[in-house]
Parts: sequence; structure tokens; C-alpha cells
Amino acid sequence: MLDLAYYADLTQREIAARLDVPLGTVKARAARGTRRLATLLRDDHEGGSR
Repeated sequence: MLDLAYYADLTQREIAARLDVPLGTVKARAARGTRRLATLLRDDHEGGSR
């Protein structure tokens, strides 16, 4: 979802149509993906280089 939104510059409606899933599914997956990405970035920042 995030890849299509940011790199393909698609709206959530366009993503739903392209993937043939309900708009609510796209919204939920985008929200979960954004939260997960934030967690990963925060953990990486707090942990320094590995």
C-alpha cells in the first residue's frame, strides 16, 4: 500500500481499484503499515547503527 501511495503516487481509491479490494481495506493497511514503519524507524534510530 505504502509503495503504491508514495512511489506510484496513487490515491487510496486508485489503490483499491488496482488491487480490487475495498477502500476500507486500503485505509486500514495503510494505517498499519505507517505505524509499523514508524516503529521500525524509531527502533533503528534509538538502536544506532548495527
